Amino acid sequence: MSTLDLQSIEAGRRAGVALDAITTARSTHARTHRRPAAITAREGLAALEFESLLVWTAAHNIAHRIDLSAEDLERLTVACKRITAIVQEVLS
Repeated sequence: MSTLDLQSIEAGRRAGVALDAITTARSTHARTHRRPAAITAREGLAALEFESLLVWTAAHNIAHRIDLSAEDLERLTVACKRITAIVQEVLS
């Protein structure tokens, strides 16, 4: 049950305050009911080593005015998705 007294808050700020309360409650619940990460941060870094090298290589190619192919861009998209997924797993 919420103990938030929205009536005592200025009308123009109520929605923002309510959203802050919702965000805080969700974060607290997620922290309390956290499942163990599937991999450690060390394992995550090891898994991302090649992906970061791939992104670095593409960046240098762009810096040297080497055009990336559609296949290159697709592989970079895969790398970014992998990086995001692994980071979210380790940080959640």
